[in-house]
This record gives sequence, C-alpha cells and structure tokens, in this order.
Amino acid sequence: MNCPKCNQEMRKGYLFTTKDGAFSFADEVPGLTKNAKNTEGFVEITPIQMGHRVHIEAYCCENCRLVQFDY
Repeated sequence: MNCPKCNQEMRKGYLFTTKDGAFSFADEVPGLTKNAKNTEGFVEITPIQMGHRVHIEAYCCENCRLVQFDY
C-alpha cells in the first residue's frame, strides 16, 4: 500500500494495545469518570479482550508518521 500523503510504500504490520486495552474513536477524549460509549461520535474500533493484546492490521509510513487501518 502506498502512503496517501507522500506516495511511498507503507510498511505492513499491527497496531496494538497494552494488555486488556481496546481502541475507540470519538469527537473528544472522555474524562476518566465518563463512560466512553456515551461520548459524542463514539465508534468502537476493537473490543476489549481480557488477558490479550488487542491488535489490528495496519500500514505505517515512517516518513509522514501516518498509520492507516481498516476496522
């Protein structure tokens, strides 16, 4: 896959979390006391997997510092 910014080849690999983590996306980062799922624009990217590292296949352009993935 080529980088959409610089058009150089991107390196294939995995974006991953620490143990028991999960990736989410929202319009803002919720506070620690707020349920993240109630945040405006919340999208669950990966579910929590207790005792496992959550990971998703991704492409990295080290030149542009861009990571791209499908969920």
